[in-house]
Amino acid sequence: MKIGVIGPGAIGMLFAFYLQKAGASVTIYTRSMEQAEHISRFGISCNLDGQVETQFPDAVPLGAIAIEDDYVFVAVKQYDIGLVLPHLQRTQARFVFLQNGMGHLSLLQNMQQKCIAVGIVEHGARKETAGSFVHTGMGVTKLGILAGEEEFQALLPLFQAPYFPMLVEKNWEEVLRSKLIVNACINPLTALYRVQNGVLLANPAFHNAMKQVFSEVIFVLDEKEERWEHVCNVCRKTAENQSSMLTDVKLGRETEIDAIIGYLLMQAEKQNKQVPLLAFLQQSIKGLAP
Repeated sequence: MKIGVIGPGAIGMLFAFYLQKAGASVTIYTRSMEQAEHISRFGISCNLDGQVETQFPDAVPLGAIAIEDDYVFVAVKQYDIGLVLPHLQRTQARFVFLQNGMGHLSLLQNMQQKCIAVGIVEHGARKETAGSFVHTGMGVTKLGILAGEEEFQALLPLFQAPYFPMLVEKNWEEVLRSKLIVNACINPLTALYRVQNGVLLANPAFHNAMKQVFSEVIFVLDEKEERWEHVCNVCRKTAENQSSMLTDVKLGRETEIDAIIGYLLMQAEKQNKQVPLLAFLQQSIKGLAP
């Protein structure tokens, strides 16, 4: 089976590594020729619990060749989807989009392809170099199928390993909302305070701030207070992790603040709801990583 992975960040390398290991013929599509040459020469190395293993997928810059894969995992940040879509329109592959937030759903629903899914990734991964990453936390990928359900069944045997499972989630919109709530409560605050996830629970002042953010999030989404326990559980399980938003801020890269908090602000505006703390977070993160 031929698998394409667009985007050689931490999540892109995670999928390229494990799918190649599972027996697929993987091509990872990079932003630059330099990235492609590095991966072609040295492979992709995964550090899991101190054990390092390397796989050697093909690597080419996106646009250099026609995409002829059976399945394509789109692992770019949400703000880059617009740059990728023109390349996707030229192929009839089945697509799995791996972005945070929910702002991209309208784009996906307008695509002409007949087989489209979203992947909710609950693994932890941190990019180390152009061709290496640390698998910081084992989780699961939940697959929500927007169109072409039967076409994705052939993909599932590649996710049989206990360290890289996939579940088909019938109520995928609910799963996306749950992840959105978690991301909105944890990511911006860790980026603003420059702390690992667990500090939001350990520091009483940060803990109170997270609860206030949570209150505005569920106000916008019309959700229940019971969601709070899930947010705390995720924060506890990923206590030693550094959020992707904090990593982006430290490296001076664009963040996914618009994909997460920006989406909530748009929903709040539609409902004429006031959420000043969410607006503050959006502007603060934009100030740190313009």
